[in-house]
Amino acid sequence: MKMLFRTIKRLAFVATMILLPATACDLSAAANTDNFRQQTSLQRMRTDTIRTMERRVEMPHLRMPMMTSALPVEIRQQGRQLCIKSRYNQLLPIYTASGMLYSSMRLNKGTNWLTGLPRGAYLINNRRYTIN
Repeated sequence: MKMLFRTIKRLAFVATMILLPATACDLSAAANTDNFRQQTSLQRMRTDTIRTMERRVEMPHLRMPMMTSALPVEIRQQGRQLCIKSRYNQLLPIYTASGMLYSSMRLNKGTNWLTGLPRGAYLINNRRYTIN
């Protein structure tokens, strides 16, 4: 309904610009004030939206599905190290306990040792490993 009203208003404005150039100045001034009102209301809406976003404590996160290694791997934990055996060269994604991607480890064919992870819980191939 608003779009129809705006379209009719614009058409009337164009018609008066063509037919009555003397009154066109008055109408253009009125149109400019109308546009100014619309712009200021949009600015208010934007600032209100920003303020509500600032008030929000926790933003919703778009979760990507966790990836696993494309090919089978065997993972064992020995103290603070992880022994990962793979028959193929591949990438192994490592996630934090909250589900965020921590890093991707390049696995070579054979035995790979993963050391130097900070203390905490990690998800590797949808299994939880805790580094103390």
